[in-house]
Amino acid sequence: MNKFLTSLLLLLFISCQEKGEAQKNTLWIYTSLYKDTINEITPALKKEFPEVEFKFFQAGSEEIATKVNAEMMSGNVQVDVMISSDRFWYEELEQAGKLLKYISPKAAGIADSLKSSGGFYSTLSLPVMVLCYNKDLINIEMLPKTFKDLANSKYKNLFTTGDPLASGTNFTTMAMLQHHYGWDYFKNLKNNNTIGQGGNSSVLRRIQNGERPIGWVLLENVLRFQDKDKRLKVIYPKDGVVTNNNIIAISKDTGNADLAKRFVDFMYGKVGQQQMVKSFMYSPIPGFAAPKGAPEFSFVLKNSFPWTREFLSSVRDSRMELKEKYTEIMFQ
Repeated sequence: MNKFLTSLLLLLFISCQEKGEAQKNTLWIYTSLYKDTINEITPALKKEFPEVEFKFFQAGSEEIATKVNAEMMSGNVQVDVMISSDRFWYEELEQAGKLLKYISPKAAGIADSLKSSGGFYSTLSLPVMVLCYNKDLINIEMLPKTFKDLANSKYKNLFTTGDPLASGTNFTTMAMLQHHYGWDYFKNLKNNNTIGQGGNSSVLRRIQNGERPIGWVLLENVLRFQDKDKRLKVIYPKDGVVTNNNIIAISKDTGNADLAKRFVDFMYGKVGQQQMVKSFMYSPIPGFAAPKGAPEFSFVLKNSFPWTREFLSSVRDSRMELKEKYTEIMFQ
């Protein structure tokens, strides 16, 4: 009997040790990066980290926020690293003490405005929200020059956006335009029968099929079609493009802090940043080229709505109120 118990305890010990080792060599990344971006970077990760199994949960930014919040509330946190585009949510997580303090040394060259002031997150890449139109369906005299123009009644039944309740980049754009133009702007969009549904890919499909031949959409989505659909044309609004931040951060509850930090360092290295550019986003690190078909980042910065600490704090503290008011205007 003693030999049996000893053997059983030994087996349990080995099993627990193997389970712990498996967890130690597994990294869960929740991200809104596109699936093809994940697929393209995976071989480089396997080469750099042959001992590690990387597991990805890919979804829209707001779905990621919902999943992570639920995990944190339950106390059963699986996520190690998060990459998504709702910067205001990361501000909330930082304020709630849910993030591990870490800024990669390789991110030292990026602007302070692209990092957490407390050192808990940083911008991995910069998607840019622009206007796009189908040149076969819109006369040149009808082209909007600004985001603000689209509140004009002449754009009735012509304009589309994504859903700020599901898409982080669309939420950021909505928040920025509300900050500058107020809720009357969105009331006018509603009166113009603007369609605000789905993500950026859905917006682009509506522009292509003519359901709504003008839309605000991420530049990266348009650039993916630059050699395939010559009808799609970009407008850089004169009131400013809306720069978005793809944020990378580490969960405070990660069981793999050292590995998570190594992964963040990798994403800020040459391979990681080149993949961001290849995916038609701007690198926040000086010296990287603009994406194919895009203007230099200096042009984007010069012609964009400004990010201020006041704007960031204001939206962080009113995220739910903004979503509720937007829903009241656009969907009721």
